Amino acid sequence: MHVLCPVGGQGLSEALAATSDFGAILAKLPYQPAEALKGVATHGSPLVQAEALALGAALMCWFLYLLTRNCSHVDRMWSTLAPVYVAIFARKDLAAVMVAVRGLAARGCALGSSPIDCLAALRSAVTDSGADTRLLLATVLSAAWGCRLTYNFWRRGGYNPRFEDHRWLEVRKIMHPLMFEVFNLVFVALAQHALCLLITLPAFVAATLSTAPPRPLGPADWAAAATFALFLLGEAAADQQQWAFQRRKHQREAERLPRSGDLKRGFRTTGLFRFSRHPNFFCEYGMWWSFYVLCAVLPCGCLLGWSVAGAAGLTLLLHAGSLWITERISSARYPQYADYQASTSAIIPGRPGPRLKDD
Repeated sequence: MHVLCPVGGQGLSEALAATSDFGAILAKLPYQPAEALKGVATHGSPLVQAEALALGAALMCWFLYLLTRNCSHVDRMWSTLAPVYVAIFARKDLAAVMVAVRGLAARGCALGSSPIDCLAALRSAVTDSGADTRLLLATVLSAAWGCRLTYNFWRRGGYNPRFEDHRWLEVRKIMHPLMFEVFNLVFVALAQHALCLLITLPAFVAATLSTAPPRPLGPADWAAAATFALFLLGEAAADQQQWAFQRRKHQREAERLPRSGDLKRGFRTTGLFRFSRHPNFFCEYGMWWSFYVLCAVLPCGCLLGWSVAGAAGLTLLLHAGSLWITERISSARYPQYADYQASTSAIIPGRPGPRLKDD
């Protein structure tokens, strides 16, 4: 295992060539739009299609912002686009599996065999299809991540067109209106969609390593996948704990019922929030670091390659951006939040200090 990948690592030359081709296609768009769209659709690299989708989604979000003055259109797309990018990178493997499954169904497995026999036949058909198990696993993991995040955003009302994350109101207060418009185009639309694509690029690296037959997954690969799954469960638990707490708090406020402890303080300090003020942030970037290890580190044999940019960028965003604005709002809203900050780690779980005392 090398620490640094030679010349940037596996897949870099393919990525640069695809990006260069995409730039040439974009140059044709103003005067040859049909030819440009055909060039995207027929290009041999899946990265070209993924980049085209990311740019189109970013421009759509910016256009919708200009119409609605709402900054959360990116949030509505984030959880669905990342799994789509991974599926694009794994398109050949998914197509091979679909052919195998259709063949299996045509032979009557679903109707004439026991469930156990069908599962065994399905596993054999997938293996014989030549599909890369690593890319199939990456597709399943990213889809599970997307489904969970989409559900959590939906139950918060995030897909209501009028919904906007409350943090954007605070950002508007501290930025000049003209500066905020530039920030919205550069960061909210373009940079966030670029990051959404970047976190999935380890799957592109895995796709460039496809061999015939694909290399079987080993214990380390399954450990990386299991780590992703554990972080996924951890984030689901943290979001559920926060969701239940907020509902109980607002219900008691609405019914004018007596409150004590966290319900009176206004923020949760129990459960996973006893060890981290933002356990969901920790689990979120932990998943994408696990994804990077599964798809890039283990198959390439080196720790730091070019596709680490996504996981590193997400970590930086959560530590330097989301944490700062979220903590600013909480500190201004809740008098005892400073005590919570002094006793509990910000993101990475740690040994908690003494419990907060009730007023």
